[in-house]
Amino acid sequence: MLVQPRCNPAVGGLAKGHLVRELDALGGEMGLITDEAGIQFRILNQTKGPAVRGSRAQIDMDKYRIIARNIVLNTKNLSLAQETVESLIIEDSVVKGVKTDLLNEYKASKVIITSGTFLNGIIHVGEIQKKAGRYGEERSEGLSASLKEDAGLEMGRLKTGTCARIDSSTIDFSVMEEQGGDELPSPFSFRTNREEFRANKSNFHVL
Repeated sequence: MLVQPRCNPAVGGLAKGHLVRELDALGGEMGLITDEAGIQFRILNQTKGPAVRGSRAQIDMDKYRIIARNIVLNTKNLSLAQETVESLIIEDSVVKGVKTDLLNEYKASKVIITSGTFLNGIIHVGEIQKKAGRYGEERSEGLSASLKEDAGLEMGRLKTGTCARIDSSTIDFSVMEEQGGDELPSPFSFRTNREEFRANKSNFHVL
């Protein structure tokens, strides 16, 4: 199981940190990749009870992407195709596969859709609305229509928000407080060697 972060270069948090650990317990790769690509690790709410604590890491997005890509490309018995899914193949009310924009059909006993923000996506840039999955990438219209018309699903919309980017030259860092990582950082993956991890990661601090 591989999950790619979106525009925020962070993994985990008060809720998602638990999900990353659950993926790891099921044999997923996200925790291991985070431990390798992370540049700062913190346990949030560490002064409070265990129930409200959460693991978070700031990551090198480019390094994360490269590691994840190499894992996929080198996994045995895994085929990779990079195409846009346009519609579902449905037979007797059961999804049997997908059709793509290159007119290819892929049959499968199970189909998992991880569409993120791309189904009929709309982004807001200032007061302007644009049809996109995220900035610079097309949204998924064919699959959205297929889910509604062929599968009979009711479609809705959820809003996500990305804070405005600030030019670093406009910031007076001298009046700001540095928020460093934990002195003894904790890895996300149960399979990461804790001693080696702390030796490699404990000297990283970012604002």
